[in-house]
Amino acid sequence: MMRVLAAAGAAIGTGGLAACTDPPDRPVFPTLAFSHKPPFLFRAARVDVRSEYNRPGRPPHVEHEMPLAPDRAAGQWAEDRLQANGTGDAVVRFTVHDASVVEKRLTVERGLSGLLKNEQAESYHAQLEGTVEMVDALTGIALAAATAKVWRSQTLPESATANARDRMWFDLVEALITDFDRTMTARIDTHLGDYLVTGPAA
Repeated sequence: MMRVLAAAGAAIGTGGLAACTDPPDRPVFPTLAFSHKPPFLFRAARVDVRSEYNRPGRPPHVEHEMPLAPDRAAGQWAEDRLQANGTGDAVVRFTVHDASVVEKRLTVERGLSGLLKNEQAESYHAQLEGTVEMVDALTGIALAAATAKVWRSQTLPESATANARDRMWFDLVEALITDFDRTMTARIDTHLGDYLVTGPAA
């Protein structure tokens, strides 16, 4: 009897230790950068980067919870791809207008049959809009502008862990900023090509 009680106590102790195990560390993601691409070099005095988008910080918005929010990715894009040669009276101004990610809860089946399924429980819609302008430094008047607006959506299954959600969020923003780079490159080529020292970047 004493052996049985001792074994039971050991099992309870082990279970208690397992229950106190720390959750897995949040994954570390690489820095999304575009330094591997040739920059757009403008005939301008400097580059100004700003954002008109303020994160709401509450549902259904989730930007404040993400490992990399779209506005941060856009700022890194501007730092890597927009350069000025330091001449003239114009300024290159990059403005983020929208960098939202909105969560929507999806309907999943309840009951016993629902337990046997792994349905998509949440969807996320990400949107990024920004403008690159050539602005007269003395008057503040925009001389020319190129605007890009892109969006992506992704769903998440109900069985996903917090780390899986973070991974999905990171991949979503990576795809979003890649689309933005591709679209803005074409817009700059069309609308701002005359202000470039070099030809449009690849």
